[in-house]
Amino acid sequence: MHTVSFNISDNWDEHPELHRQVEWRTASGVERCIMFETVVGAHHWTVRLNDFPDEPCFSVLIDGSEIIHFDDWPKFWGTMPPLPKKD
Repeated sequence: MHTVSFNISDNWDEHPELHRQVEWRTASGVERCIMFETVVGAHHWTVRLNDFPDEPCFSVLIDGSEIIHFDDWPKFWGTMPPLPKKD
């Protein structure tokens, strides 16, 4: 699994492949801290909730590898789905 330093976040310009409308859905809750998920082509994308405020709020993982950390939901993804419900 590839990891990205938490010292770098919101660097969207370095990831043009993420700049697209994506149909995110609320995650099933099976994986701890995974809030949202989708499939793009043959790839499984997830958004993980981090230990905010010590870390950026969210991280995008593609097929389990960290791609980017971010704080605010990007407009190009549309509306953020609801967070998973706690049991």
